[in-house]
Amino acid sequence: FSFSNSCVNIKHHHRRPNMTAEELRNLLSYNPDTGEFIWIVRPSKAVKNGDIAGVIDKRGYRTIGIKGKIYKAHRLAWLYVHGSLPTGLIDHINGDKSDNKIQNLRDVFADGNSQNIRKPNKRNKSGFLGVIFFQNKWRASITVNSKTQWLGDYSTPEEAHAAYLGAKRLHHAACTI
Repeated sequence: FSFSNSCVNIKHHHRRPNMTAEELRNLLSYNPDTGEFIWIVRPSKAVKNGDIAGVIDKRGYRTIGIKGKIYKAHRLAWLYVHGSLPTGLIDHINGDKSDNKIQNLRDVFADGNSQNIRKPNKRNKSGFLGVIFFQNKWRASITVNSKTQWLGDYSTPEEAHAAYLGAKRLHHAACTI
């Protein structure tokens, strides 16, 4: 059993846009203070030079279509400013996926990106990150080095969340909350 190069490329295609920083800069201008891309070269009849590029996708990221391909604006911002793609993932420091100001973006590994999650996933019924309802109590837990650590059971979800945040700040170096 072996992987072909096409499988590997498909898996990691989002990391390797088929354009250079120079090509990007010829199509779009980028304002590092606002995080907005503006069209320099009109990509279609529906878009005018000077229009803000892209749309917000269903996950909250701004995406930009260029020559039939869809790119995430935060990755394009990194390419535009630094001239090359990041070595890891781009993390939105403030947790706002549509805020592509360059000072809000950092190059992190996958664990650093996941350590900066600020909201519980949609399946979490407690409404609090790191908290579940278990046996008539609110349980707090955190994952550190791929291992779950139980932080205790609490009377309220707010108490459990406070315990989680304390542990998060201690154990998740990339956390910004």
